[in-house]
Amino acid sequence: MITFALIVGVGIYAGTKIQSSSQWSGGDKSLGVFSLGCIFAAWQIGGMAIVGAAQNGYNIGISGMWYSIAGSFYFIALAFFAKTIRSKMPGESVSEYLQIRFDKKSSRLYSYAWIIYGFFYIPIQLKTVSSIISIVLPEVSMTIAMIIGLTVAVVYTSFSGMKGASSVSRIVCFGIYALLITFVLRVLPTFGGFNGLLDTVPAEFSSPTNMPLQRIIAWIFGGCISTAVMQSVLQPLLAAKSPEVAKKGSILGYLNSAPICFLTAICGIMAKSTGAELGDGATAFAFAIKYFSSPIFAGIIFACSTMIIAATMATMMLATGTIITNLYKTDINPNADDAKILKYSKIITFVFAYLTLIPSFLIPSESLTNLFLTLQHIAAAPVSFSILFGLLWKKTTKEGAFWSMATGMIVGVTWMILGLTDKLEAVYPVVIVTYLVGIIVSKITYKEDYNIG
Repeated sequence: MITFALIVGVGIYAGTKIQSSSQWSGGDKSLGVFSLGCIFAAWQIGGMAIVGAAQNGYNIGISGMWYSIAGSFYFIALAFFAKTIRSKMPGESVSEYLQIRFDKKSSRLYSYAWIIYGFFYIPIQLKTVSSIISIVLPEVSMTIAMIIGLTVAVVYTSFSGMKGASSVSRIVCFGIYALLITFVLRVLPTFGGFNGLLDTVPAEFSSPTNMPLQRIIAWIFGGCISTAVMQSVLQPLLAAKSPEVAKKGSILGYLNSAPICFLTAICGIMAKSTGAELGDGATAFAFAIKYFSSPIFAGIIFACSTMIIAATMATMMLATGTIITNLYKTDINPNADDAKILKYSKIITFVFAYLTLIPSFLIPSESLTNLFLTLQHIAAAPVSFSILFGLLWKKTTKEGAFWSMATGMIVGVTWMILGLTDKLEAVYPVVIVTYLVGIIVSKITYKEDYNIG
């Protein structure tokens, strides 16, 4: 609780300096390399890299490390395109870009899809937060645990926006590595080293290939084609001071996030070594920390882990709040002044965050990582054609943009409903359909005098 209060206090204090809506959303373009790299890392690490990778470590071993090594690679791709994105994408929201480059129809489709995505994304992160809190406070119900985790994130996000996200991300990125490295180095000698730990679990747990190759490739490919074009990623990129800062910050984001799952997968293996029956392994991380640490050290790790997951939720809340605010100022109240926009940005973010508690009770805890990535591929990958080809191919039309998004999302949802993601990750059929439809429809509807904005 003390650690919580200190970190959240830093985030709230950062918000006291905000005087305009652009400062809240990042439109003032004030982020430096270190701040951007930490925001990116905190976004990527989150609950999946902490709890999800430990869950994989408990179930399949060291190959659980691939989530961050492969899943973070999109930051490198983002660094390559940073200058182009910065020069051709005005404002701070993807929906605003789509409206300028294409039309309101494409912008609204993206906005509504993103709001739905955020509505289910935040609860998945809440599941990971609650698994930690329920270990620390076993007498607290899962409902209360999720409310605590959500409140920690929304308090500084709705008030402080990008400024709060920057301040908190810098603390938790440094803190989580320092704490987990210390934890692993202190515990491994009790097993006789890393090899001794692996001797206590099934032989396949020591293999880095104990995971389907197509899933690892999907994490790399899916990240580059979906996560890299998400509002929650592009918004901090556009908030950087310059294209060069955006490029360096993206590379730093990868370096900050890629190694984390090696540490958390080890935590999962440690939990497995105890012989404890932890069901689907969703509590493996929290169990290992509690089992092998003193109460004070465990408390600090739990608080920092929960805060970095909260930082991930905060980035999503901020992105969703920005999208909804953009709808407000373009469709509902175009004449709103800056003070009113800032006020509604905070209120919208706060209210939306608490509404996500509704689906939190419906999402299963099993295979959180795979569920999270499937949702991401369905919601984000179909937008990639409109953004990437919109930036790089002048013949991309508003019809191609709209129908590529619509058909890609339909294919993704159908793929998930039919339960085909266990056989082949949804990103593959989604991308094939999205890009084929986008290119074909654009070629059919393109005219030489087509106005690209």
